[in-house]
Amino acid sequence: MGFSIIAISMFALVQAANVYPQLLLARLLFSLGASCASTMVTAILPSMVSQAPSTAGQRPSIESDSHSSIRTPHGSRHAHLAGFVGLFTGIGALLALGAFLPIPNRLQKVGITPENALSNTYYIVGVTAIVVAIACYCGLGGGSVTWSDRSHSPARAGSGTQRAPSTLSYIPTVLKLGVTQPSLGLGFLASFVARSSSVGISLFIPLFVNASLCDDPAHGVEDVKAHCRKAYVIAAQLSGVSQVFALVFAPIFGYFPLRHRHFNIPLAVATLSGAVGYVSFARMNTSEISPTLLVVVALLGISQIGAIVHSLSLVSTFVMEEKSPTKSAVTNGSRVDTEDHEETTPLVDSNNKSLTVETHEHLKGTIGGVYSFAGSLAILVLTKVGGFLFDRRGPEAPFYLLSIFNLGLLLAVIVCGTVAVYKKDSRRA
Repeated sequence: MGFSIIAISMFALVQAANVYPQLLLARLLFSLGASCASTMVTAILPSMVSQAPSTAGQRPSIESDSHSSIRTPHGSRHAHLAGFVGLFTGIGALLALGAFLPIPNRLQKVGITPENALSNTYYIVGVTAIVVAIACYCGLGGGSVTWSDRSHSPARAGSGTQRAPSTLSYIPTVLKLGVTQPSLGLGFLASFVARSSSVGISLFIPLFVNASLCDDPAHGVEDVKAHCRKAYVIAAQLSGVSQVFALVFAPIFGYFPLRHRHFNIPLAVATLSGAVGYVSFARMNTSEISPTLLVVVALLGISQIGAIVHSLSLVSTFVMEEKSPTKSAVTNGSRVDTEDHEETTPLVDSNNKSLTVETHEHLKGTIGGVYSFAGSLAILVLTKVGGFLFDRRGPEAPFYLLSIFNLGLLLAVIVCGTVAVYKKDSRRA
């Protein structure tokens, strides 16, 4: 549905006859479709892992010997899958830069007027969105999960006709989990930083380059035209380099979470790259391409993709993460549930009391929505606050703001890792 809405918005943008309300409504329609698509990416990741061939139709097994212990299910697969999502995010960015962006110029070279060339470009992108929507419908249609399949949901109490609770009722629960569960809160915060980084690279880098080349009052009219074209070329090259490095590092970030259970060292490296990269870029001379400048924008791409991959990995892993196991004993034919909070408790204890395992999978849609809301909030904050600082303090100000965002995420990674290690030591004691 998201890509279908995007396609409709592309066609509506071309047909808009005025700014208000037609163009505004078309732009809002595009925002709705984009939000829908990004939310569903987060929501379907856990389903893709849980329906993998080796585990399809299976829940974490409780038929185990007395020495087995509870583990987080599919954790490595979530990281790998998030890495592939990041990889294709980079491919999509390069596709936009290399294929869609030059379309108007190519159409003008074959004799089409600039106005019609731009309109035809929107139509081409809209048709592409329709093709993607059809592919998603065909590819994901068989993997949908109905309410009747959610036997793990706490709202289901044995009655097949019980009405599903409203998704809105889950929002307070998810917000509370984001505060009380470090991994989920870190995923939301990483989503905020990832989306703000995307805006910083796509919006403020071109503005920064334009400010250094086009806004010199000493330039005449012809000089401005020449320098503005040069600024466009440099900005495109810098954005392309950052996305290439994002593309290369996406699978790398998807692999390394497996090696760091408590301290998310790869995410810390990504945020540190962003903190250093944005401060360095704010102090760079962008009037000419230099090796140092390319290294700096490479750091920005690495920071962006690291936040994207790890935010998806953290959130999707939390969705399928086992809650504290519930011990179910059979007494006089009745089930009696008691909570057991020990991670190393056997799945079947010596008294033949089996343990049932629950996940947060019934909250995956709401978690995906809050995840996307965090990203959208980042866009709003950076565009408004960053734009204000750009006008009042100078073109380098938004990059200092982005550096602060990355430092905040780095601090959160350190705090969450410290808390996890402390809890682990407390259990051992």
